[in-house]
Parts: sequence; structure tokens; C-alpha cells
Amino acid sequence: MIQRRTQTAAYWQEQFDLGSKDVSYLYSLILDEGRPLSTSVLAQAVIERHCQQEEAFIQAELSKGPVYQPRDLYEVGQQIIFPVFDYAMGTVVGKRPGHNPAYGDFTVIQVRFDEEGVVREFASGLVGDHKLNRREGEEDLLSSGKMLSPAELYDLYSSFVEQKIASLRAHDEFVFFGGQWFLRDLLVPIHAGHLNIAEALIEVKGRPLPTAEFLPELDLPAEVPEEIKLLSLNCALEADERFDNVGDVGRDIWYLRRLTPEPVLHPPERLVIQAEPYSRQQIRDELLLIEREIDDEGSGEEVMGPSRPAFKTTITLIYPHWRCGTLPLTVRTQGLFPSATTHHTPVVLLDGQSGEKMQGWVVHEARMVYGLKEWYQRYQLPVGAFIKLERTRDPRVIIVDFEPRRLKPQWGKVAVAQGGRLVFQVRKIPITCEYDEQLAIGEDDPAAIDQLWAAVKARGESLFQIMVKIMPELIKLSPQGTVHAKTIYSAVNILRRTPPGPVFALLSTESCFVPMGGGYWTFDEALARP
Repeated sequence: MIQRRTQTAAYWQEQFDLGSKDVSYLYSLILDEGRPLSTSVLAQAVIERHCQQEEAFIQAELSKGPVYQPRDLYEVGQQIIFPVFDYAMGTVVGKRPGHNPAYGDFTVIQVRFDEEGVVREFASGLVGDHKLNRREGEEDLLSSGKMLSPAELYDLYSSFVEQKIASLRAHDEFVFFGGQWFLRDLLVPIHAGHLNIAEALIEVKGRPLPTAEFLPELDLPAEVPEEIKLLSLNCALEADERFDNVGDVGRDIWYLRRLTPEPVLHPPERLVIQAEPYSRQQIRDELLLIEREIDDEGSGEEVMGPSRPAFKTTITLIYPHWRCGTLPLTVRTQGLFPSATTHHTPVVLLDGQSGEKMQGWVVHEARMVYGLKEWYQRYQLPVGAFIKLERTRDPRVIIVDFEPRRLKPQWGKVAVAQGGRLVFQVRKIPITCEYDEQLAIGEDDPAAIDQLWAAVKARGESLFQIMVKIMPELIKLSPQGTVHAKTIYSAVNILRRTPPGPVFALLSTESCFVPMGGGYWTFDEALARP
């Protein structure tokens, strides 16, 4: 049986490319179907086409003459097909005697290949087994044997073929949207008037709209299938800078860029984690447990364990997100919110206390949920508040809630910008809910704190330098002269966005930070390195 190239990994992984004939074939395929086709469908069609082409080529070549086998005898002037040389045809131009201890006497034939202009020698009349000889009763050369089907080849090599299919984007006659390919000439014309109506609808409704909600107002041709109307409108909306696709998996939802909150388009700098190299192996065991309790979005699966689908959870509100009116998308919380390939996705945040609906935004790359600043202020929720999250039957509606308690001022730490540095004071803080006292830190003057944050960043102060300045200020507030690791982490984030890992690594490795047990630490200024 002849080895087909299309049956090899080398062909699909290294040799295959999408040629002009493939492009024409796919154009005709979509035209005949009259509907959008997915990348996987096109890839399967291309694989099947290449298999069929190779089979037709082999049949055509083998029909030109006998196939070379070492055991056969050939005469001068006879033409022979050589599958091993890509089915090249050669002409016997001479013969001479040959001998091999393993095979005995045989004839050597000289064969000229006109295309190459060379003469090669081959054995003929060879007695005995040889890999190029077919055995008696063996299936003919064209037998499919145990060949893989096009569907099986797709299962093995789909990723390589689909990468090549993506090159259709360079051909203007094709359009691609939402994983589907179509022909530009088959799209329904969408003009400026249609897009102006879409813009007005979003403004009137005051919310992002799925593509289907625009169609009744656009008066597109009734005879055109809705699938093509939707694709045509999606392509036109995507090409117009006014519109932003904020859909999640399986849905295209459109909003106006000018109406999207600025922190959604450009997440606040205070939430951008500054990279800090550290070794997790050096963190003390008690701090590893505390790290899991904090649940920072910068703590990945190596800290929190694998992410799992969830329908409800409770998260502790940390300072950076309290300040920005956001929630973190952590390993623990991300399964509650819809996922998407777009930059941001709208969700409805349902107030668990009042039932009021709030517009929220899941900003996937920034790992945050935006839209809670007014909610935090309304209920006077502090840093450290336990926020309860629960998904409803609609995965795009999330309940946000807390465990209320009767309003009662509590003594707590307040950050104050004083003389160009960060200090802390103990003051009465209004507490309206259950919270983690170790994380709770209020602030005296947000604008002054922001100026201090900007100055620390401009000076390029290291995490260690920040901790050395903060630790004495925190310790002064305690009669025992100690401070909890959570409080250190929370205070550091007032001046530098960092997850707990780098902070706890420095606590574990720098001799100036002295463990006192139970998660508490003190500071020895004499041991602080410059």
C-alpha cells in the first residue's frame, strides 16, 4: 500500500498551506451553502479536499505505467512509475549484471528521469523479500487499508489547519465574525442610517442591547434569513468606532463607547498590580494560610487551588477595590461571573438589601467587577467588609449583599497623609456590617492619600522600603507593639498595589520583621537593611 502524505503528521504540521485553489474552493463552498460557516467546518472541508486530491493524483500517476518493484524484470526503453520519488516516471536506458550476498545475482537497470535530467540505478529481478515488493495476496497499491478518515485527521491536526484558515482574513472577499466565515458580497447592506438608529436605540433604552433587538427597527429585506441579517449588522457595528461589543460567550451585545464608564475602558491605576519577584517556598506556613483568607485577585491557583464553577461565595473587601468601587475577579469569585473574549461584559448587580438593580461591568483582563462605589457609600461598608455574592438563575444577574449589624462606631485604624508620609491614627469608624477587623483601614483625606501614592510611585520606592516606613507607624497603635500580617498587607496597598504573597515573603525573610505568633509581627529597626 502506498503511504499517502495526507496520512502523516509532517504534512499537516509542516507542509500544509492554504493555497489560492483552497481559497477559491472555500469561497465556492460558502457561496453554495448560502450561510455563514465556522472555522472548524472549513477546516474539515479542506482536509477532505486534500485527501481526495491526493487520491486522484495517485490514481492518475499509476495509470501511466507499471510501478517499480525490485523483483520485476524490465526492458530497455520501458517506462516505470516510482512512487518513492513522488510518482516520477523514468525510462530504462541500460542494464548490467549485479550481485549481493543477501540476494544473489540480479540485474541493475539504469533509469533516466527526464524532469531531473539524471540517471539512477535500481535492482530488478531481485529474489527474496524487499520492502518495495508487494507480497502475494497483498492488497493493491491503491487500497485504503487502515487509513485515517478526514474526520479522524481533523481530530488530530485541527489546530494546525485552523491556523491556516485564519489567513482568510487577508482576503477582502471574506468576512469573519464570532467564529463564522461568510462572503462580503452576500451581506445585507447596512448604511449610516441603520447605524444611527442603532445608536439612538441604545441611548433610549439606556443599556447595552443584543443585536436581535435592533432588527425590528431597521427594515432590512424580509427575504433574507435572520442569521445573515444578524451577521451583517454585527460586522457593520464592529467596524463603527461608536459601538463596543460587550457580549459574553454566545452573545453579541452592543453599547456606545462614549457611555461606557472610563474606569471600565481604562481600569484605575490603583488596581494595577506591580510585579515583585519572590519565592513562595520561603513564606512561613502561618502566612500561607492567612494569604488564602485574603483572596486577592493577584493570588492565583498556586495559592487558592483550582478554580471551580460556583453559585455563591463570600469575599473580604480589600482596600484597593473599596477605594475604586470594584470587586476582584479572584480564583474563588470568577466562576460566578460570565466569561467572554471581549474586554468587558455588562452584568446586573442586584442589591441584596433593597432589591435594586445596578449596572455592573466585568472587566476580564483587569480582573475586576466595576459598579459598586455608590453601593459601598450608601451602606458605609468599610475595608474588610464580608461581601456575599450569589448567582441567580440568570448567569448575568449577580446578587451582592452583606451581613448587616446595627450601626455602631468602632475604634479602628485611619490612614493619614502627614508631612509627605503615611501615618496611622486610631479613630471611631462607623461599622454597619460584619467585617474582618484586621483588614479594616479607613482614610482621612482621599485626595491627600492619592498625592502620597503618586509621590511614592514617582520615587520608585521598593516594597521593602514601604514596609519599613509603615511598620513602625502601625506598631505604635498597639499596646503590645505588634501588628497583624493582614493589617500590614492592607496598609501597604494604600501606597502600592500588591497581592499578599510578596509582602509575606519579605516578612518571612527579612530579619527586621520579627514574628510574634498568631499572625502578629513586630519591627526591629536596628536590623533593617539600608
